[in-house]
Amino acid sequence: GEIAVDDDMPAHMVLGLQRALPSIRLILGHELRAKVMSLKDKDELAALHRAGAAADGAWDEVRPKIRAGLTETEVAKMLQDAMLTRGGKPLFSIVAAGPASAEPHHGSDETLLREGDVVICDFGCEVDSYISDITRTVCIGEPTDEQKRVYDIVLRAHHAARSAIKPGVPFQEVDRAARAVITEAGYGECFIHRTGHGVGMNVHEAPNVVEGETRSLQPGHCFSIEPGIYLPGRFGVRIENLVTVTEDGHLSFNLEPAERMLSVG
Repeated sequence: GEIAVDDDMPAHMVLGLQRALPSIRLILGHELRAKVMSLKDKDELAALHRAGAAADGAWDEVRPKIRAGLTETEVAKMLQDAMLTRGGKPLFSIVAAGPASAEPHHGSDETLLREGDVVICDFGCEVDSYISDITRTVCIGEPTDEQKRVYDIVLRAHHAARSAIKPGVPFQEVDRAARAVITEAGYGECFIHRTGHGVGMNVHEAPNVVEGETRSLQPGHCFSIEPGIYLPGRFGVRIENLVTVTEDGHLSFNLEPAERMLSVG
């Protein structure tokens, strides 16, 4: 027989199963779990809305407080505290300033925020077992023309991807819509990750919004839309909302991102 194991099961547990049941074939349970979890019902959607509202409220509170002289970890802690006061259990809070904003998976540290830095804030919390995940990008002081232009390109890519969301459309077409905008603007090589990932009780679930994902969007699918442009050693921009597919398009779990790069501090 076969036993399907969770993608995130620790190695010691998988090896223990192999020792205890040497005749059993272990297979990844990714696809089985995705079939059960990928389509959300109305109660799950309501929980995702509550989680999104907690993240939105935290951003509205913290954004005006971001300034030069704070560290990345101090801003991250402010976001965590703000989500907590809104009933969310903080799960992650990534703040990347200056050249670190060009690292899509930066680990926040004691780097000081400085005048002219682009700052990416990627954070989320859990409410009633369902998760929020939002990314906003701002500048300490007035952004340069280039920073404004890159932000505008990413924002247009974000909205192009969302405009492609309709039942029956393959997930990869949403990725292509975002990528086309960034590529046409000359930054194709600087968009170095998928456009989005599924979300629900886990921050990363299937299906993904990525080239090669030919499964079709259905009402109840929930995922991120988070295109980005990253200029190594200089700065990066990412804009992320969580959305769900509806009968005639999509609905965002988050408030709309700013129409231009905001100045803070």
